[in-house]
Formats: sequence, C-alpha cells, structure tokens
Amino acid sequence: MRLPHALPPLALTMALLSLAPAAHAQNDAAYRERVRFDTCLGQIQIDPTDAVERAQTWRVEGGGWPAEVCEARALIALGEVRIGADILVNLADGQAVGMVEPERAELLTLAGDARFAAGLTDAAEAAYDAALALQPDAVPTRLARAKLRAEGENWTGLREDAEALIEAAPYLAAGWRYRGQVHLMSGELDLAWQDMTRARAEEPDDIASLLLRGAILEARRTDAASEQ
Repeated sequence: MRLPHALPPLALTMALLSLAPAAHAQNDAAYRERVRFDTCLGQIQIDPTDAVERAQTWRVEGGGWPAEVCEARALIALGEVRIGADILVNLADGQAVGMVEPERAELLTLAGDARFAAGLTDAAEAAYDAALALQPDAVPTRLARAKLRAEGENWTGLREDAEALIEAAPYLAAGWRYRGQVHLMSGELDLAWQDMTRARAEEPDDIASLLLRGAILEARRTDAASEQ
C-alpha cells in the first residue's frame, strides 16, 4: 500500500550535519555518510524495497540513526506504516545518540503524518503532541495537527491550534480559517465571517476559505429562515 503523499525530506536531508561540522566536505568519511543518506532517501521514491535493503545493510555496517530513519521511511512507503512510524517515534524518544531536539520533533511529525495518512488518527495525534512539546513553534506540525483535529471535529483542540497558528504565522490563511470554522460551529457567525475574510485576504486563492464562506452564508440563511 502506498501512502497518498510522499513524506518530504525536510531538514532531515541535512541530518548528518549533526555528525559533520560546517567543513563536512573536507571530512571524507562524514561526506560519504551524508551522500549515502541522501541516496537512500532518494531510492525510496524509485524502489522502496531496494531502499529498505540498502538501509538495513547500512545499519548493520554501523550507519546509526540515519540508516534507521531511511529504513523507517522506506517501510512507510511500502505500507508498513505502524512499523515504520514506531521506529521513528522510538528514535525520537531518545534511542538515537547525537540527535538534537529539532530532529526529534521532525521524526515525530513524520511519524504523525504517516499515521494520519493511514487513518491511525489517535496515534497520529500522540506523535504530533510529542513533537509540539519539543518544538511548540513548529508551524508544519501545528498545521498537521490542526488538520487532524478539524477532520475529527475536535473544536476545542482546533481552537488551540488555530490561535497558535495566528500568533506564529498570521500570513497563512489556515489559522484564521480554522478559527473561523470553530466560530461557525459555535454559532458565532459574525466572528466566523471576520476570520474567513482575513483568511481570504492572506491567501485569496485558498479553496478551503471559500468553502468556509459558503458554509457561513448557508448558516446565516438557515438562521434567517428559522426566525420567520
């Protein structure tokens, strides 16, 4: 089973920088490991089965957590979401020597994304929670959890994430739109309209904001009809 979207490399394409200093190109061993990591990740898009085999060989040869990360992501690409995501979570929970907090948070986010795409919503939210505990200002993680909470109609949780997004990234439509959605579900239509308007001002082509606009107009029509 392939997931509906590929997990992006993000900062982990630079993960081996924690093992090699700025002059890593002058350090042949570290540079080769970096190339091996990038090659392994790239192979996932071409042949994930081969990527698993490469990562496992690398791990046996002493590749450390970068090899395990590649193996986990290849397993996820093959549909082994539970196994792959659990490997990422275990690494982030402290089993990876030399990993810094931003890298741990990213692994947890990747695990959350994989679980969410596979419909494992409770496990996905737990991974996002752990990632945000490490990096509260991580906008991609906050966006992912907000999407999960919106789909699960967790309005209290969605309000929390919407407020955090508005504070951290007011230039994105998502925070305003999600808060507008919360207001709509609470019957606060004027506040919902204000947030929707701000969302559209930030991103005029955001389709979800247009859908929210339609939902607010429909709620207003329904309220007006009930008052007649």
